[in-house]
Amino acid sequence: MEDKMEDTQVHRDTCALCSLSNSSDDTVKTITDYIVASLGSVAISEICEQTRLNLLELCNMVELKRKIFTHIMQHTTEQRVVLGNIMRDLVELSTITKSSCIYTCEDTGRRNIDVKCLTVYLKTVDQITRVYKMQNMRVNIKKETLRCWCVASQTHTKARNSH
Repeated sequence: MEDKMEDTQVHRDTCALCSLSNSSDDTVKTITDYIVASLGSVAISEICEQTRLNLLELCNMVELKRKIFTHIMQHTTEQRVVLGNIMRDLVELSTITKSSCIYTCEDTGRRNIDVKCLTVYLKTVDQITRVYKMQNMRVNIKKETLRCWCVASQTHTKARNSH
């Protein structure tokens, strides 16, 4: 329902965040810094929601969460964002391969290890470890960025709760 209402308010073929990407505006920089810094520690749905709220509050722009999600997952080329997306894929792959490593033999009822799946799982874990060790994966966000972000979120929450 909310997405449908927002669709009627704004019809845009371009990505709002891409259109702002070269901006030198401090507010836009704060929003993009938040996205980059939060990817490793905040759920992607929450990042999209916070970004949507702050685009509305700080930039007077209406954008759908799904478009923000698409921007983060497909449009952004910032190295930490791309590595964060790869990390999510690797973690999902490791979960799937780990659960496939052990199977029960139908004839004997014994549990066995599928060596091919185990090999893929171990290689995936190795790649995850390598990504975590990369210098670019270390988040270094300024306190002002978080403070500005929280102010916009609190303003929106107060306005929403007063209705």
